[in-house]
Amino acid sequence: MDATEDLVATSLSRHAADAPTDDRLLSDLHHRLRRRRTGRTIGAAVLACAAVATAITAAHSLTADLRTDPQVARPGAPDLGWRWESFKTVEVQVPSSWTQYISGPAPCTFLANPAVPTIGRLNGWLSKNWYTCSDAVLPLDRRQPYLWFDDVQAPGTKQYDGGWTEETRLVAGTKISVLTQDDALRRRILASARPITGTDYYGCTPQEPAPNTGIAPTDGVTSADICEYWKGSLVAGSTLPKAPAVTLARGLGTTPLSPPTSAPGCQDPSPRDYRITLHTPGKSWPVRISYTTCDVDHRPPGIDLIQTGVHRQIDPADIFDPVKPITTLPR
Repeated sequence: MDATEDLVATSLSRHAADAPTDDRLLSDLHHRLRRRRTGRTIGAAVLACAAVATAITAAHSLTADLRTDPQVARPGAPDLGWRWESFKTVEVQVPSSWTQYISGPAPCTFLANPAVPTIGRLNGWLSKNWYTCSDAVLPLDRRQPYLWFDDVQAPGTKQYDGGWTEETRLVAGTKISVLTQDDALRRRILASARPITGTDYYGCTPQEPAPNTGIAPTDGVTSADICEYWKGSLVAGSTLPKAPAVTLARGLGTTPLSPPTSAPGCQDPSPRDYRITLHTPGKSWPVRISYTTCDVDHRPPGIDLIQTGVHRQIDPADIFDPVKPITTLPR
């Protein structure tokens, strides 16, 4: 066990009051490690602080429909210097400078990543039995502000050393935890939280809509909204500006479809569906892409454009991956 794994193991061994206990944690973790060593699951998320290229294969299906209503101004624009983040049933504004995304528990996942303000999501494909974080807060020299969705903290307010406070609220059935050293900033973030009624700022519904059929445009695209779903539940929403949206649209409109071919014995706990809405001056075109790491032959068109920013969250499983380099922890 190297220094990083030792630090993570020590963190996991100290159980905070709000973290759920489960005697399956160790066995599930070893099962995950064995599965990764066999190579049956193809691909993994890449650590934001390590320039590691990962070969990912994917299965895909594309469907689209044409909506003839004119594109209207988007309601609920965020304040200047802020942007919307969505998860499951809620959306909340965060400072635009917060650009690190983590899929896992707070705060242990910081151990393998840069110390910068972060948006975290405890996603359903990462079992709490595997990745429960037993530290309530990181040491002061590694502590950074964050917004975390659906973490293990119970609703309420906790005071930590150094003037840090974490406040957790339940909004539309989804927990939102905000840790800051700035009380005004924490209150500002939490005050913006609102249930997703209908669609969020990016046009995403809390539950994935049924796919439709049609043809996607290859020209005239001005932007694209991306809604990511796991088992029908909203993971995140975002917008692509014109240049990457045009590239994505051309790929979606020109790439022939092929049936998926799954690797024998592959188990992918995180198959994703992306609903891409391509905008032209007068129309909006929804296109659906299905993605899994178990297809050994194909990649969805434009998947590299789609899986950026909020849709490329750091997976805490990488710090246990025996075949990848582990970034040295900050001292």
